[in-house]
Amino acid sequence: MTNHESAYTGYLLVHFIGEQPDGEQVYFSYSEDGLFWKDLNAGLPVLRSELGEQGVRDPFVVRSPKDGKFYLIATDLRIASGKGWGNAVNEGSRDMIVWESSDLVNWSSPWSVTLAIPGAGCLWAPETVYDEAADEFLVFWASATTDLGESERKHKIYSSRTKDFRSFSPAERYIVRDNHIIDTTIIESNGAYYRYSKDETTKNIRVERGTSLDKEAFTNVNAPVLEALLGVEGPQIFKFNDREEWCLIVDRFAEGKGYLPLVTSDLASGDFRVLEDGQFDLGKSKKRHGGVMPITAEECARLIAAFGDGHQILPGQFADPDIAKFGDKYYIYPTKDGFNGWSGTQFHVFSSDDRRLWKDEGLILDLATDDVPWAIGSAWAPAIATRNGKYYYYFCGKEKSGVSAIGVAVADTPIGPFRAEPEPLITMTMMKRLGIKMGQTIDPSIYIEEDGTAYMLFGNGDGAIVQLGDDMVSVIEDTMANIDGLHDFREAVTVLKRGGLYHFTWSCDDTGSENYHVNYGTSESLYGPVNYHYTVLEKNKDKDMLGTAHHSIMREPGRDQYWIAYHRFVTPLTRFTEGKGFHRETCLGELFFGEDGLMKKVEL
Repeated sequence: MTNHESAYTGYLLVHFIGEQPDGEQVYFSYSEDGLFWKDLNAGLPVLRSELGEQGVRDPFVVRSPKDGKFYLIATDLRIASGKGWGNAVNEGSRDMIVWESSDLVNWSSPWSVTLAIPGAGCLWAPETVYDEAADEFLVFWASATTDLGESERKHKIYSSRTKDFRSFSPAERYIVRDNHIIDTTIIESNGAYYRYSKDETTKNIRVERGTSLDKEAFTNVNAPVLEALLGVEGPQIFKFNDREEWCLIVDRFAEGKGYLPLVTSDLASGDFRVLEDGQFDLGKSKKRHGGVMPITAEECARLIAAFGDGHQILPGQFADPDIAKFGDKYYIYPTKDGFNGWSGTQFHVFSSDDRRLWKDEGLILDLATDDVPWAIGSAWAPAIATRNGKYYYYFCGKEKSGVSAIGVAVADTPIGPFRAEPEPLITMTMMKRLGIKMGQTIDPSIYIEEDGTAYMLFGNGDGAIVQLGDDMVSVIEDTMANIDGLHDFREAVTVLKRGGLYHFTWSCDDTGSENYHVNYGTSESLYGPVNYHYTVLEKNKDKDMLGTAHHSIMREPGRDQYWIAYHRFVTPLTRFTEGKGFHRETCLGELFFGEDGLMKKVEL
């Protein structure tokens, strides 16, 4: 991998939220960029401990390179029980609570391990780092103990070693200073180890650099910006997935503000930059001392499926989804998003067995290569159809003239490989020649009539329809016409037939507007005119769902059941202050019809 390539595409933050009821359990949050976070599981705990103190704080999650499993460890402590901090320091649990998982979604029951030495007053903020040289994990935590020559308890960092988080070596002192020390975290980079610890006496963070994990291998690193931050604890350090920068988050416990990110491009320098408000968003719940772990796209998808908001289904930025079902599997064909001016060039396809967990099946076309001879970019708004064992993929791209056109590619399977036809199928030149009103030739959708005849609906500014040839890669030009009655039409018209009526839906306003929405109408004719009824999909500001449109509708084969795929602005909405129409994410919901035979408004 190069410096800017990574197997990881997102981040998981495990944390607790405070001393309120249920606050001292394990919460999950998810981020795609490491700075803007979404609360998972509707802001409720994902994991609970009924062991020991019946609550946990300071959770930390680690990926094991040994067995492919994940281990989550935490402090056995619940201040909300009312025993107070004095009891927690001097008479608290000496146990660490542990969970195990193979997929970040399904977790074992917790177990406790007594690690702190006899007489220790507590075991706080356990963390771990994999020691590649020793092929085992170094686990470390803070305990308040009294050594010879000490008149009262002092917090020190202790450590132990394990291979399986069940059997541990005896605890030994790891960091001892004149001042109290708690909350240590460690990261490796380029063969060096960096330790960040809270000085419990001065209430700030200190940094050390080591040539190994040996307790004698570390020397101090001057970090003036970090040392000047007072009233902070719970440091967590992680590398950004897409660049040579690191993010250190510190819990502003004294101000009650939760985590604050700091960024550096050189760990050895100790030089950190404090991010300003607006440059990060930790989500709706207050994030207290936890741990951050980079995760893969597959792991992101699993977390969204299990603990997401019930709307977003694809991790990352994707828009204009076309949903279909072939055999027992569902497929979504979206626009790859996140590019200024919608300038992306690649198309991906996703598959699912249950409409919840989606797998990226990979790249199927790239308009920046020779995959599509006539196109130079702007890979937008695809649609899929099948006939006679072949799969036909209709997509938008710009010709060398800079004008948008619709092309088609053919494959033997729903995931390709797709082979594009050498020339576009629908162009603006064709529109002018045939006298079809049209702003841009974009946004195809495919409708198959009951007799098997295939039609394409498309258009921007004005909607149009045309019959496809039997080969599915040509059009019958004298069947092309504009569709009248598409009230406030902008783009992305679709149609389905139910109850003897043709049900049309189309997108209105602009994809860059939070008011982007879907209108609905019916007709007794596939060619219209359409009788407009009302809006069926629109924003819900209370749920941060804006720009909800450019959709597709799929009927469950053999059933009167329907699904609507669409996109919305990327959440959290604070992540992008400008160009939200370039930054969209794909959602899915169920679509219903009423007793009157008309489509019901989609509930968000």
